[in-house]
Amino acid sequence: MIHTTIGLYADGSFKMNGVKAEHLEDHLLYNKTYRSRAMFVDGKCVDKGYLTIEEVEAFEERIKLENLKTDKWTAPYI
Repeated sequence: MIHTTIGLYADGSFKMNGVKAEHLEDHLLYNKTYRSRAMFVDGKCVDKGYLTIEEVEAFEERIKLENLKTDKWTAPYI
């Protein structure tokens, strides 16, 4: 299975990846430790980073509206 992960920065920019299930835990840990950005997996926030609840909810809605997802493996992850 390929999970869509999105790392969202405070300035509104984001990076999207297609992550294999067996890489997901390490991918999220790396981002939490070294990037400090909000992380979304398959459309849901799993780590809000420095975002407010309102910003998280707004981005989850944007993910739905813009259908932000991938089914392709995108390693190396960014």
